[in-house]
Amino acid sequence: MATLRTTTIGSLYRFREDLLESIDEAIAFQSSLGMDIISDGEQRTDMVSYFAESLSGLSVSNGVPFIADKVELKGDASDFSKVKDLAYIRSKHPDMDVKVAITGPTTLGMTCGSRSAGSHYGGLRDFTLYEDIADALAPIAESLADLGAHVQIDEPFLSQGYGDIKERVALLDRIADGLPVERTSVHVCGYVGRYGVLSHLMRLENVSVVSLGFAGRQERPNMDVLGDARFSDNGKLLGAGCIAVTPMSENEVGDAESVCALLESTARAVGPDSIAYAHPDCGLRVTGKSLVAIILRNLRAGVDLFGRG
Repeated sequence: MATLRTTTIGSLYRFREDLLESIDEAIAFQSSLGMDIISDGEQRTDMVSYFAESLSGLSVSNGVPFIADKVELKGDASDFSKVKDLAYIRSKHPDMDVKVAITGPTTLGMTCGSRSAGSHYGGLRDFTLYEDIADALAPIAESLADLGAHVQIDEPFLSQGYGDIKERVALLDRIADGLPVERTSVHVCGYVGRYGVLSHLMRLENVSVVSLGFAGRQERPNMDVLGDARFSDNGKLLGAGCIAVTPMSENEVGDAESVCALLESTARAVGPDSIAYAHPDCGLRVTGKSLVAIILRNLRAGVDLFGRG
């Protein structure tokens, strides 16, 4: 069996006060723990504020994002903070396998619009809000791909289910149109067996990897719906979340054996050749700092144990 690659979902805690030093340390930290695809670590801010501070029409007040006007890309995509950070990483590590996450339109729109959807939109149900966000994100995704990154679209809110779930999932293809499909993925937290979420994700044309969690309390039921997804028949690969990110102490961190067991279960459900890589269930930004290294170390050990089996 070929060695399974490892990665993170994206976010890590802030390492240093200086941004570039913090990025350097985030890269070195992941590499030292055996991650094969390295994330930018999201060292500036959280997954919503990145975009609320950088897209016209989105604003942040007292740390709370909201929609102020029509959402559009502000300036050139190369000026976006994540693109700048990737360019910095590339200047120091030109051949490194790097993944950068962008927050999808449903999650971004729902989070910012929950406080205020602004006068331009008719509330959270106005689908043009999400279309505008998708159109603003597309050039950013393209710029990241042009710099050789794996582009991951984060859409945790999709698991909540919506009457227009088909249209919301289709927005991911709109963002990913023209990107290298082999380097484009979507990550959805929570349970994806309701509302047809997983079946719609399987129909995406411009995304090759669907990343899901299986270790956390909300994510464990995902194992029951994997077989129905028919990953290989749909030309998709699975990003397998096989260790939880919510432990409160070292004793609660999943060990190598539990990681291996989850990977064996996913391999039986989708076939070992349909697993793209292993990762934690979700981002690690709010996980206890003392536990993050243990989580990633146990992830690596569990993947190695799986490979020996």
